[in-house]
Amino acid sequence: MRIKYLIVACLVALLPTYTWAEVSQAEFEKAMEQYLKTPKGQETLGQAVEGYFRKRQEEARKKQEQRAAAQMEEQFKNPVKIPIGNSPVKGPKNAKVTIVEFSDFQCPYCARGRITIEQVLKAYPNEVKVVFKNLPLPFHKNAMGAAKAALAAAKQGKFWEMHDELFKNQRNLSQDFYIKTAQKLGLNVEKFKKDMNSPEIKKQIDEDMALARKHGIRGTPGFFVGGVAVKGAYPFEHFKKIIDRWLEKGGAPTQKS
Repeated sequence: MRIKYLIVACLVALLPTYTWAEVSQAEFEKAMEQYLKTPKGQETLGQAVEGYFRKRQEEARKKQEQRAAAQMEEQFKNPVKIPIGNSPVKGPKNAKVTIVEFSDFQCPYCARGRITIEQVLKAYPNEVKVVFKNLPLPFHKNAMGAAKAALAAAKQGKFWEMHDELFKNQRNLSQDFYIKTAQKLGLNVEKFKKDMNSPEIKKQIDEDMALARKHGIRGTPGFFVGGVAVKGAYPFEHFKKIIDRWLEKGGAPTQKS
């Protein structure tokens, strides 16, 4: 119906004002049909429709930004507290801002998020630490195996080394790759394979996944920067804005252990 109104508006603008009241429905429909067959009519209609949808998209974008800003303000007042548990941590123990990351080793957006987190840690070496939690998505067939490999490497103090290798080789993820990487990192391979298949590691991944769902993280990557949600692979500047605001307050609330 909205498209029809746009067509009507275009034609009304082209009809002489003094004749408009005298135009019957049949005459109007005929004039409209003839006009839309002309190059000028098609161009005018196309511009009107394009302008309409561009305006609607802009309105939707602004509303989405306003909602996101309101949600962020609410989370600065009531930050989400995520238990760290046994998750791998990178950064100073007493960092003023903790970033909890939910990630999938097969997700290309997570690989981009990894680079952003590296930027963050480089820019804030004394103020920020990162907690990594696994959220292997069901449609990524190698994500669960990669998560198990990373946590098995963590048992031998090599989580972040395995983490980096997995993200750098997303197209090669496989059981054979995990074992070769374990050898490359100097791990006890037999222990590594045993840990990969342990109920303990599977339980830790399941708990991470349940935690993500509980706090509204359905896709990856998902982050909580001092308890403020960042859903998606946002650029460094977005993280910086939140971190700087927490630092101005003297730091974010301590996450649960």
